[in-house]
Amino acid sequence: MPIRSLSLLALVFVLIFALELVGVLLPFQPLDPTWQWRLSNALIQGAMLPLLALALLLIAGRIDPVDLLIKRRRQIFSHLAVAAAIGFLLLLPLQLSAGLRLQKTVGSAQLKRINDAEQRLALLRQATISAISNTELNANLQKLSGPVLLGSADLSQPLPLLKAQVKGELDQAQIQINRDRAKLPPATPATVLPELLHNGLSCLVLTVAYAAFARRAGSDLSLLEEARQRLRRLGPNSRGQHTAEAYYIRRLSGEED
Repeated sequence: MPIRSLSLLALVFVLIFALELVGVLLPFQPLDPTWQWRLSNALIQGAMLPLLALALLLIAGRIDPVDLLIKRRRQIFSHLAVAAAIGFLLLLPLQLSAGLRLQKTVGSAQLKRINDAEQRLALLRQATISAISNTELNANLQKLSGPVLLGSADLSQPLPLLKAQVKGELDQAQIQINRDRAKLPPATPATVLPELLHNGLSCLVLTVAYAAFARRAGSDLSLLEEARQRLRRLGPNSRGQHTAEAYYIRRLSGEED
């Protein structure tokens, strides 16, 4: 029973990962770069839970290789790991595209907000200059949602002094707008390159990790072991081996005599 507890814990890890993923998937917006980026980060950050589940099932299977429940669950999880390995490989270009698109979208939104603030500030300045009385100035500022003049003390000031006071407030707003504009990130991919590089390398590492546990139906080797065997066949020794075999066949047939 304690060995089966490892199998149960593996199932709990996978369920926790699935529940966290559901929270990220909703609302479902697959074409939205923000949704794609959020999904990529959630998959990368939560990928260790299913990996721990695979490791626990491997340990449980080695300790009790005759337990049919553990064996069956390990087979199911190893088959799912095939999809996970392929998925993290496909996630590499997806998170790259989402990151670049998101950086462009966020930068454009921030720039639009600053430009709208500057346009509104220009209207406030024009309304201040064109006002011919304190009451008109106050009404213009209230209409444009600018600084509201409250109390009789403000309205009792001479108009030039009141306009100077409003102009000072608008100048302060312009300074803040200039600061916000200076903080805008450059519209280049280099600003998100470190995070893209981190996520990209994580996708590659996770692909290899899941491939080490993944097994295709009917195969006794993991995807990683299969890949290694294919690379060995394509290695420099492969050509020499084929040449030696061809030479041996020619000797047997008498072609070399």
